[in-house]
Amino acid sequence: MIIYSHSEETIEGQRGSKRLIQHVEGILKKAKCRNFPPSGWGEPIEGLIEATVRLHDLGKCTSYFQNYLLKVGPVRQDLKQHARLGGVVAWNVFEKSNVESAFLVLFVIFLHHTNLKDIQEMPQLMDDFEEIHRRQWKDIGHRLEEVAKNIGMALEPSLFAFSGTSIMRKTIRGIRKQENIENYFRYNYLFSLLIEADKLDASETDLYHCIPLNEDCVDLRFGRPEFIENSNKVLQMAETRNYCRAQVARALNDTTILDQFLFTLTAPTGTGKTMAALDFALKLKNLVRERDGFEPPLIYALPFINIIEQALAEYKSTLPKEARITGHYQFADVFGNNNSSSEEKSYRQKVMEMDTWQADVVITSFVQFFETLIGNRNKLLKKFNHLAGAIVILDEVQTLRLEQLPLIGATLFYLAQFLKTRIVLMTATRPMIFELAQREILAPLGKQVSCRELLPDFEKVFGMFQRTKIVPLLDSEIDSSQRVEGFIWEDFASIWTNDKSCLIVCNSVNRSINIFEQLGSYLEQEGFQNPVFYLSTNIVPADRMQRIQKIKEAIIGGKAPLLVSTQVVEAGVDLDFDLGFRDLGPIDSIIQVAGRINRNNHPEKESSPLYVIDFGDCQKIYGSITSHQARIALEDKVEIQESDYLGLIRTYFENITEKSSFLESRKLFQSMRELKYDGPDSEFPVSKFRIIEESRQTTSVFVESGEEERTLRMKYLDMIERKISREEFDQHYKARFQKQIIAVPTYLCHELPYLSAFEDSMKLIPVELFDQYYHPETGFIRKQETIITML
Repeated sequence: MIIYSHSEETIEGQRGSKRLIQHVEGILKKAKCRNFPPSGWGEPIEGLIEATVRLHDLGKCTSYFQNYLLKVGPVRQDLKQHARLGGVVAWNVFEKSNVESAFLVLFVIFLHHTNLKDIQEMPQLMDDFEEIHRRQWKDIGHRLEEVAKNIGMALEPSLFAFSGTSIMRKTIRGIRKQENIENYFRYNYLFSLLIEADKLDASETDLYHCIPLNEDCVDLRFGRPEFIENSNKVLQMAETRNYCRAQVARALNDTTILDQFLFTLTAPTGTGKTMAALDFALKLKNLVRERDGFEPPLIYALPFINIIEQALAEYKSTLPKEARITGHYQFADVFGNNNSSSEEKSYRQKVMEMDTWQADVVITSFVQFFETLIGNRNKLLKKFNHLAGAIVILDEVQTLRLEQLPLIGATLFYLAQFLKTRIVLMTATRPMIFELAQREILAPLGKQVSCRELLPDFEKVFGMFQRTKIVPLLDSEIDSSQRVEGFIWEDFASIWTNDKSCLIVCNSVNRSINIFEQLGSYLEQEGFQNPVFYLSTNIVPADRMQRIQKIKEAIIGGKAPLLVSTQVVEAGVDLDFDLGFRDLGPIDSIIQVAGRINRNNHPEKESSPLYVIDFGDCQKIYGSITSHQARIALEDKVEIQESDYLGLIRTYFENITEKSSFLESRKLFQSMRELKYDGPDSEFPVSKFRIIEESRQTTSVFVESGEEERTLRMKYLDMIERKISREEFDQHYKARFQKQIIAVPTYLCHELPYLSAFEDSMKLIPVELFDQYYHPETGFIRKQETIITML
């Protein structure tokens, strides 16, 4: 009897497309190609992988599954299931030698088609299995030799014994009592190896093997930097970038560098951290290859789509053409990715390559990276094993939510310890990620973080700059409502002159629109011709990048533009204004806005000001602790020079972390230790972790501004109704379709129609309602919100 793992539909009917033994051997070959963690995980990891792979589809050998696969006769849904039989046999293989390994392989096999669950739920999955097991064993018990040949593993009848769940329950209690965080990485790693290799083989997608990359790529593009001994010398921007890159590269001369895994790179905005980190990573990659014979992938994660796309462009301009570079984020184009030299690969294979990071260099989002690292979802965990041995660069880490920092820092610490991942944290504001992890989670466990700063004299580098200064305008005697009313006509009008470009950053969309409208009235009344721009998430993504380019052109052209924006401008937006205003907010966010002023360090613009005002929105957006501590940090100061920003941010973080509760971080980490992946009995299961706080108060809205956008919508509907394939939609329409979607407060969307009868999660602004609901400058019209706020 030929046993198949997969089938396909043909003109003649359903037929087997791949034999089970071919599938098993294909998975095993792929799974064993990965960089294995060090030994010491109970059973040797290679033995666990082999048993897991060979037994995970054992149930496919039953006639019940084969009949289902080939559509022969009636199908018994309960008897055709295939995961649990293999899990029981795997348990029996390891139980006597190592019961914890037995549970691990059973757990992974049981759940390889679903998300990970709380280990406490596993016995419940066996409640109805006794009769199913009896029938499945009866079906294959008389042909064990044939079954063994089809999985490539010797089988004895005793391995099929099912004796209930009492030993399993005892084992689970023991594992949970250990509270061993190493188990989390062990379980996720083995699960990831299996499900990635399984999906790659099923889709006939090749496993990519990373290639050596020229370690001098950055030097070839920008020139080899010369180290300057006297760092007190006043340097121009180009010299400062070279100095920082040379300093970072010097760390590689340390003979112990390969024994270090946690790094930080702290430098002011505009000093070339992106290329300095890439240069370091390429040279470190070469050292790893020379010593360990392993070719580590590079993973570069960032928080926002616009800077991911900028990074992709920079990396592609720097790295050699033979490097496989994959962008993996919301708007990633599977067809535009530099991830395959073959045009013959199917759409499914290209998607699989992107989803499983088959590349030398992966540039991805914080959502993809951190929710793979801390999560239970099958779809994301496919690539968890790619973190092992990788060199990871995490940029703009100051954007991470404060309450998550201890959890993230502790998880990165253990990622480095158990999977030998090398991690570089990059920032201009030095958030206390590892410090908080140490205080809140690691110290009670007797652990100590050791982290190397790649720019040891970063304080001197900060001291070189006098590009900007922060000027607080926080008169406590002036009510915030009065400040809002008088801001444009008093504060702004008394400071700004029409030969200066200016940035105004607000904490809320509604406030930013209000300020934008007031600013327009003021300029019109005074007869000023300066171009005025608006930027926030209230306008569709398709317009944001175009608008940023227009602003940049206006600045370069000497037109002294004005921009009203929200926090969307804080990170990675390469704009250079003469002065700015920022609503009171977190000190690190204020410093990030300062990075958009005199960014290129023009000597004649030394100490360009960023004024901090208070529109009264800080507490609503960031909470009372942040609002209070930010005001304390600023209100008694006349001005703060850029050379003092580090001290300002250090004091602010120390004060705010003393007042903050990190209960959620600690509870989520405890769930990781106890393998509480998901389930009703845990307040904070691992599945609850999200890098971006989910809001149930917003709705996705597709903005149909013209005929082109109407065509995109119709093509989306054609895909839903299967008039065109998903491949066709993704290749020709998906990227443009997604860039027409915005998130809008739900209560403002009640009157809008749904995108389609099949789509209850997305609303539509049809072209005939465009003028009523969407303004070309400020985006979604929020008049209803204004009325509600006033009431």
